[in-house]
Amino acid sequence: MHARNGSSTPATLRHVLRLSDLEDGAWRRIVESAVLFRRAKRAGKSLNGLASGQVGAGKALGMVFFNPSLRTRTSMERAAQQLGATATTLTPGSGTWDLAWEDGAVMNGTEAEHVRDAIGVLSRYFDALGVRVFASGTDYEQDASDTLIRTVADAATVPVVNLESAWAHPCQAAADAAVLHDRFDGDVAGKKFVLSWTHHPKALPMAVPNSALRMAARCGMDVTIARPDTHALDASVVDTARKTASRNGGEVTQTSNLDAAVDGADVVYAKSWGGPLVYTDPEQEGAARTAATDWRITADRMARTRDGAFMHCLPVRRNVVVDDAVMDGRHALHLDQAEYRLHAQRALLEHVWG
Repeated sequence: MHARNGSSTPATLRHVLRLSDLEDGAWRRIVESAVLFRRAKRAGKSLNGLASGQVGAGKALGMVFFNPSLRTRTSMERAAQQLGATATTLTPGSGTWDLAWEDGAVMNGTEAEHVRDAIGVLSRYFDALGVRVFASGTDYEQDASDTLIRTVADAATVPVVNLESAWAHPCQAAADAAVLHDRFDGDVAGKKFVLSWTHHPKALPMAVPNSALRMAARCGMDVTIARPDTHALDASVVDTARKTASRNGGEVTQTSNLDAAVDGADVVYAKSWGGPLVYTDPEQEGAARTAATDWRITADRMARTRDGAFMHCLPVRRNVVVDDAVMDGRHALHLDQAEYRLHAQRALLEHVWG
């Protein structure tokens, strides 16, 4: 097979755009490796000896961030370094050209380069690319199809890792799965996982809740999605997660009663999202979100759980999404989640380069 730019490329590239791109065996290896890396680090052991050689030795990772990043950028750079690879980070519009995306674009505006050309060039410099590009929030079909990240993958002749797109965040999901396997010593199936919508001053994308839902379903957990009726997740995403959970011995249910949802929970995963309504009636979405300030994770709500863990991907707005008492309490796993980004992404790069 040959790329459109004439360079030779393998018939199958190990892109990781969504969790479904990882077969069961690869998924298990990534999660188990991440747990192993973290435990080795805590024991003061060298991580280099855990891999079958340094699979990144002599390789280079190129990362393109169209949106802000703290954890993803730093953890991916560090993961590449641990594998013996170099990492370069670019931010289009700040030090590099603004990029056009549409096929057939007449580029007589501010965009000086097309994404297909930029990714084609970077594919010749790097051995893998990591790309972050957020949701439009206005074009539902484009976002639900993850058109932008798939445009990047189509133009690339090296593996592409999704560092968060409109509809998915597989790096966060892999880290979260490893956190859960570590906390429950591998006995994750059947645990009650509550994915809770929370109030937020902005309508946020659905990539993280989509991926958290898919992750918990793939782990065979009993998932409860707690959200106001105005903020349901995409029906096809929920339906797919329900089928995935069923195959793995779990289930997916939905409710608009947060207090009832957290009763007996083993895990409460808080995340804000705008929901499909933001695309069709943003004013109604905003009004509904503003009226739902009581959708906040409090100490009283955590007390209703079964000594449950609290999870959030960060960044988080304290005392809006979750109270200080929860964030600073013994059940909070948000820093573990952040640490596991490093270990899970190291395992993902091993998969891509292995």
